[in-house]
Amino acid sequence: MPGVTHEMAAGFLPREEAMRLQAVYKPTAAERIDAVIHPIPVGSIVSVRDTIAAVRKDDPFLQETDCELVEIIVDEARFRGQFVLFDIRES
Repeated sequence: MPGVTHEMAAGFLPREEAMRLQAVYKPTAAERIDAVIHPIPVGSIVSVRDTIAAVRKDDPFLQETDCELVEIIVDEARFRGQFVLFDIRES
């Protein structure tokens, strides 16, 4: 069902099917990044290195490359009014 949330599906599907859908749900890279940078206040700095490390720790099998994650971080931080620190190459 395209465009149907899990909450909506729970009303349309048998309980077992709705529970199965919730059990196999896997957050996207953007959702994981959003969860990491959400607590950072507006006008603050988002570290690319720390954000990628947190996302990779949460899901080591994430298929997106670091470059793709950087693009998502920049988009999310810009949307939230945060600055981006491109510190990925620092040791």
